[in-house]
Amino acid sequence: MNGKQCHALLLLLVTVALLASGCGTTAMPAPTAQPTSPAPLPSQTEQPTAVSPAVKMEEALKHIQRMEGAVLARVNGQEITWDDYEATLRQSLYSVSQQYDIDWADPAMQQRLWQLQNDVLKQAADRVLLRQMAEKQGITVDQAQLQATIDKEKSGIMDSGRYADWNAFLKANGLTDTSFEQMIADTLLINVLLAAQQVDTQAEQIHVRHIVVTDQAVVDEVVAKLEAGGDFVALAAEYSTDTDTKDDEGDLGWFVPDNIISELKDAALSLPLGGFSDPIRTRAGYTIIQVVERGPHELEAADLKQRQQEALLAQLEAEKSTAVIEYLVDFTATPAP
Repeated sequence: MNGKQCHALLLLLVTVALLASGCGTTAMPAPTAQPTSPAPLPSQTEQPTAVSPAVKMEEALKHIQRMEGAVLARVNGQEITWDDYEATLRQSLYSVSQQYDIDWADPAMQQRLWQLQNDVLKQAADRVLLRQMAEKQGITVDQAQLQATIDKEKSGIMDSGRYADWNAFLKANGLTDTSFEQMIADTLLINVLLAAQQVDTQAEQIHVRHIVVTDQAVVDEVVAKLEAGGDFVALAAEYSTDTDTKDDEGDLGWFVPDNIISELKDAALSLPLGGFSDPIRTRAGYTIIQVVERGPHELEAADLKQRQQEALLAQLEAEKSTAVIEYLVDFTATPAP
């Protein structure tokens, strides 16, 4: 997936902040992205800050453009108010504060903060549009499932022992009861939307075996035996240092070519069936690969989900092209004194 698609998926996928923070519950599949945040802020490090993200978030909130009571945007006539928007802003500020050591008192950072507010408003509009898409398609979240998921998540969070009480969790993660429940509802809705995507479950793939050795003399010995007609499977069992595959014919399974590490991809694409490569230097040592099969094959769950995400993203972009989206404020236009 290219950078543009990844950025768009940040807009698409609703974060589950409690899962990202390691609360220890697995009731829901974790989405693939954190809340949308801008590119790394100038002159900031990516090292975790010693100050908690919650404290940093509260500092950022002192410098935002506040517009309580205002209608900030409309999506096909549906209003986004400050109350609708603030929860998403808090989640994004928490995420940025978690990733970067930012001094929000720096005027340059405040200018970037106001641009981030505009970015978050676009996030909020995308979430409204996703809900409208689902409604048009008759896709809903079962309310009993929603409540059960909320209850299970809350129980898992409190059982983790990381928080003194529920309010401590909410404060630590930049959430409110309403935004927490909306986050769960949006995540479940997106999971239903993803499952509804009609995509091809197969792709052209390559079935690969390998032998991994760390010593030059040993690799020379393995190559000599292969060139003499030695059996790849037997040699993998005898010489390979990859303990996960050496007793399984050196079998790496099926791969979409783009998922093979770059050092091996060209060889995997060019080798004849049954042929073996020259030794290829990788971080694991020297790797010799053999292509067993090529052809259409069922996608692994992660690859299928990525294909569904791309389909849903395309559907969202198509929906945006006909939607009436009005942004009624520009947070960078009238900076606070």
